[in-house]
Amino acid sequence: MTTVTPLRACSHACTILAMAMLAACAPQDESILSPAEAAASAPEARFVAIARGRVDVPGGLLSVASPQGGLIQNWSVQPGDVVRKGQVLAQIDARETRHLLEQAKAEQGLAAAQLDALRARVPAARARLERLQQAQAAGAGSGQAVDDARAVLSDAEKQLVVQRSALAVVQQRVAQANQMLAAATIRAPVAGRVVQRTTQVGEYIAAYGVLLSLLPEGPRIVRADLNESLIARVKVGMRAEVVSVAEGGAVNGARVLSIGDVFGPPRSVDTADSEVILDARVVECLLQLDSSELRVGQRVLVRFLPADAVK
Repeated sequence: MTTVTPLRACSHACTILAMAMLAACAPQDESILSPAEAAASAPEARFVAIARGRVDVPGGLLSVASPQGGLIQNWSVQPGDVVRKGQVLAQIDARETRHLLEQAKAEQGLAAAQLDALRARVPAARARLERLQQAQAAGAGSGQAVDDARAVLSDAEKQLVVQRSALAVVQQRVAQANQMLAAATIRAPVAGRVVQRTTQVGEYIAAYGVLLSLLPEGPRIVRADLNESLIARVKVGMRAEVVSVAEGGAVNGARVLSIGDVFGPPRSVDTADSEVILDARVVECLLQLDSSELRVGQRVLVRFLPADAVK
C-alpha cells in the first residue's frame, strides 16, 4: 500500500488547481458562440456585442429580365464582365417587330396623305358655300344650291376629324413598334458585374423572364442578426470589426447604419447546421463595410466596438 505524504498531496492538489485555472483562462472561439454568450463572456471584453451576418449589397442581386418574349439572338457579355449603365447585354430576335414597324410606317404615310387631301377640301367647300350664299342674297342663286354646298362642307369637316383620329391611331402603332424594337436590345439598368446568365443563344425567353443576374456596383453591406439581449448595447454610428467565419484572418471595418424594429428568425445561418441554435428573437442590424474585399453572400462575424471607438 502506497502512502501519500501530506506534502505530496498538497503538490498534487496545486497541480490540478493550476490546470483548471489555465483551462478557464484559455481563449474561446468566438465564431461558435452565440451573440449573448460572446458578449457576456468577460466583463472587460473588448467588444460590446457579437453577431453573425452575411455580406450583401443594397437591394441584393439584380435580376435583369426581358420585357418581351423571343429567341436570344446573341450575347454581348460573359459572366464576370464589368458593365456600365446602358451597356448592351443581349439581343432578342426582332425580325417580326421590324416587319410590324415597316407596315405601321406605310399606313402612317397613307393616313397622312389622306389627311392632307381633306385639309385642302374643307377650305374649297367653305369658299363655294360663301359664294352661293352671296349669290342667293343678290337674288341670283337658289336655296337648294346653298343647302347642298352646306352639306358638302359639313361632310368634309367630319371626314377631317375622322382622318385625324385614324392618323393618331397609326402613329401610336408606330410608336409601339419602335418601343418593342428598342426593348429587344437588353441593356444594363445599372453599372455592375455580371454574375450569371440563365439562357443561351437560340433559346426562347418568355416575356419578363430573367436573363441574367447582375451584382450592382456600390458599397458592400452586412446584414447581421442582432440578438434580443444585445439590442440596447448597439447604436447607429458605432464601429465594428467584420471577419469571415470560414476564413477568419483579415479584419474589415464597418459602421452601423440601422437597427431593425421587427423581430424574426435569423437569416445569417444555415438551417441545416445542427451546431447552430436558431433563435427567433433577433433583429436585422445593417452595417456598411469600409471596403469591398468580402464577397456577397459570405458568412461573417460582426464584433461591435464601444461607442467611443474610432477605428
